[in-house]
Amino acid sequence: MSGNQPWNQPGANAAYPPQANNGIYNAPTSSIPPIPVNVPLPGGMQPQQNGGAMPAKPHKSRTTMIVIIAAIVVVLAAAGAGGFYYYSSNSHDAAVSQYGKAVNHLADVKSDLKAAIKQANSDTKDIHKGQVKNPDLLGDYQKKLEASKKLSTIKANDTIADTSSASTRDLKQATQSLNDLASKVSNSSKDMSNIAKKLVDSKADADDVLKPIEREVTAAEKQKKANDQEAANSGIDMIQIKRGDYSSLNGTWTNPGGAWMTITNGQLTPQNAFAGTTPPYTLQECGGYESQCMSYGDIPSTEAQLVQGGAYQYNEESPSVQEILIIAQKNSALNDVAPSNVTTMADPTDQSKDRIIPIWIGTNQGQTPFCGNSGCAYYRNGGGEASQASKQKLKSKVDAANDDIAKMDDQWEEEAKANFQCRVDVVNGAQKTCPAIGENGKDDSGKSGDIKASAYFEPDTKGNSASTPVRTGDVENLGSNHGNIGVSR
Repeated sequence: MSGNQPWNQPGANAAYPPQANNGIYNAPTSSIPPIPVNVPLPGGMQPQQNGGAMPAKPHKSRTTMIVIIAAIVVVLAAAGAGGFYYYSSNSHDAAVSQYGKAVNHLADVKSDLKAAIKQANSDTKDIHKGQVKNPDLLGDYQKKLEASKKLSTIKANDTIADTSSASTRDLKQATQSLNDLASKVSNSSKDMSNIAKKLVDSKADADDVLKPIEREVTAAEKQKKANDQEAANSGIDMIQIKRGDYSSLNGTWTNPGGAWMTITNGQLTPQNAFAGTTPPYTLQECGGYESQCMSYGDIPSTEAQLVQGGAYQYNEESPSVQEILIIAQKNSALNDVAPSNVTTMADPTDQSKDRIIPIWIGTNQGQTPFCGNSGCAYYRNGGGEASQASKQKLKSKVDAANDDIAKMDDQWEEEAKANFQCRVDVVNGAQKTCPAIGENGKDDSGKSGDIKASAYFEPDTKGNSASTPVRTGDVENLGSNHGNIGVSR
């Protein structure tokens, strides 16, 4: 170590400190004074055993003070905000603004309700009680619908014409009243829409049951229409007639005066039975005898002469003369309406149609025309008949529909079952029309179902339909205002 350099300075020889004089250490004047042991450290630092320092714990009173100050700030802020809100919400301007919003809100929900009513009506317009598994829903829906309709047009009682002059209190009361009404309207809209949806869902459930039956009934109706069209296009079949098959004559035949006859598979029922006879009369070909057939040469292929077996017209000179029928095909003229007359007469009948001319053979046959005017001919109502194959198809479809209808035994199915059965009865001719099921279960009379009945109700002389349909062999209820079926010559 050299000079006055302290032993504890950098570069000093720490192993050889300076020796004290007389055992007393004299620090060099240039050395750093020793650090006192108990001097407080700055910044609240405390000494650690390893010579480091650690932060001092804050004083409890200081923490409490900070919390109190923070709480006061929060309270003052909340009070200020609350005061501002109270002032802004209770001011006259605020009341006017809230009233205006309530008016607009009520208008909006009423508009929404009208739209909901329109949609619900569209969804449920064709639903009636025979189409839902829960018919009670129809009544509930109707009640809710009527209530909703009233609410959609209701006017609020608490309205203010001049908001600028109204008091804040009145404005608030009116606003509350409008909001209450708007809430009622909105709830009604939701309730109605919900019950309409339930009704639609109930119909969907019922459709799963009814649609298969509907298909069967519709198939029978379509076959009936096809058969009717086939019959309308058919006519008299002379080949069948000459073989003794008279089915092509089936139907009801009417003359211009209103007199009629019905023919069913060779059995003829007149409007009025001949005295002492009991219809139906059995049709058969003339036997070739002069007393039976109209004799005027060769009969053309477009005509035939048939005898009404069992029908006898009383005549003093010939008490057992048979009534005969001249059968003429459409689009052909009668061969000769007065074969023994000097002057040949033209055919006065409507040649565009099949026709039947009833006559009887008297002692002066042919001396006067057997068909002197258009009233002598009978024309078929509605054409001929469908083929046997088509008839069998119809029967099969009707039987299938009836089998399905018979299985409908749930209470909710009663109306649908009755409607299905009526439609099948129309196809069979047992019913003329079926009442149409109207909106929401109401019947609308006067409207038929998918198909009208083919059963014929015979007209009177004025063309009005009688109340009782003609049945083969039924002569007790037939009137006598049309005269006899034939014209005596």
